[in-house]
This record gives sequence, structure tokens and C-alpha cells, in this order.
Amino acid sequence: MRDAVHATPDAAERSPYVLTSALRTLQVLGAFAVPPHRFGLADVVAELGIERNQAYRSLKTLEAAGYLVQTDDARFEPGPAAAALATAAVRFQSASLIDLARPELDRISAETGETVHLFVRSGDRAVCVDRRESTQNVRLVSVLGRSFPLHAGAVPKAILAWLPDGERDAVLARLADLPGYTPRTTRDADALAAELAAVRERGFSTSDEDFDAAARGVGAPIFGPDGSVVAGLSVGGPSFRVGDDDLARFAQLVRASASEISRRAALAGRS
Repeated sequence: MRDAVHATPDAAERSPYVLTSALRTLQVLGAFAVPPHRFGLADVVAELGIERNQAYRSLKTLEAAGYLVQTDDARFEPGPAAAALATAAVRFQSASLIDLARPELDRISAETGETVHLFVRSGDRAVCVDRRESTQNVRLVSVLGRSFPLHAGAVPKAILAWLPDGERDAVLARLADLPGYTPRTTRDADALAAELAAVRERGFSTSDEDFDAAARGVGAPIFGPDGSVVAGLSVGGPSFRVGDDDLARFAQLVRASASEISRRAALAGRS
């Protein structure tokens, strides 16, 4: 929690228009913005330096409002209200990227008939900000606004592969604490690092039942005007329908579209 917002007195707290207890509660909520996004009462007290009673009341207030939920081990983690707010913020900040990517999502959807996703990077997670549903009766089901860690799935791994070395290594160092979605989710840091190196070499990632036990897909990174990875594009479908030849075809489509979106983003950034 070292990057959390600390509850230290400042000019804002002394303002007659600021509710100090509300500000403290928002600072407690802000603490959950950094990994591992799950903290207990003692963690919040130690990090923010506030009284135990104040911290507990803030946590329970945030829980009552749906911004936090309490886990079985008496810790708290972000709840549905926090997810909805984060989604709104990410979509607002990503509006121009969504507009730039729209034609490519439409094109891939038309050419493959499978589910297409646009994710943006938000810290150490990938957030789904746009999608095209498959036209097939059996298809992948996606949820706008849902976020995922970067160690599994097509776009998350594509983003992770192109993070700066230090940020990528930090995710790999926490791999044991991240979810194991299926038996094929890579839980060994060295093995995942080798996979990410291969992703960078070929320009796309593959999700072969490592996130969903019945799904396969490919993803490619999207870069911002400064050359940093900011998002990713994927297409995928049920494993029984998506064979190796399909994955190879999808990879070429996704890589070309992601490159085109990156080009448009660079032009927009210079305009």
C-alpha cells in the first residue's frame, strides 16, 4: 500500500467546506487502488495513520455503499459500486480510443463472426471498454467494465508483454497471489516470462484455455502516441470451434487492426 493516499492534514482538510470524516473515508477507499487491492483493518490503520475506530467506520460505510465488500478472511476488497465508478472513469478517459478502434472492431467481428474485445490498461489490470458479440449461438460472454489482472487471457498478456521491464517484473513477482483460473493458467514466473518474450517476438499473444477452460483467442497490443502500451484488442471463441488454423488467421487480423489503431492514435496525438 505504499502508493496509497496518506491521511495527513492539509489545506483541504482545514477548509470549512470539507467534511473531514467523508474525506477520511475517501482516502480509505483510495488505499484500495494499489495492489493487492485487498486489505484488513490493521493494514488501513498502519498505512494511513488514522484511528482504528475511524478506519473501521470508514470501511463499514464503504461496504454499506457497495464500494467495498468483506471477504471470508475479514479483509475488504473493491465492490460493485467501485467497479462501476472505475468503469465510467476508464470509458470517459478512453473515449477517443474507443472511437478510433470502432471500425476495426466492426471489421474483425464481420470477418470472424467471433467475440471481439477492446481493453485498456488501468494500472496493473486490463479493463474491457468495448466489444462486439459473436453472431454464433454458442459464444463467449463478456461484460463491459470488467477488469482482469495481466497474467492470463489474450489482451492482459499482450499488455503485460510490452510493459516496461520493472513493471512487468513487479507483476511476475506477485504471480503466486494472482488467480489460477484454469489448470492451464501459468503460475510459474519463469515460464510466464518466457511466454511473454515469445509474445513480443511474434507481435501477438495467445490465450489457449488459460483464462476460460473452454475458450481460445488471440490478442495484440495498442500503443499510445508516446509508444507505451495503453490497450489491446482480441478475438476469440469456444475451443470446439476455434482450431489452430483459426487462431493463426485471427492473429493476423488482430495484429493488423491493433497496429492500425496505434497509427491512428499517434496521428491524433500529433494533431
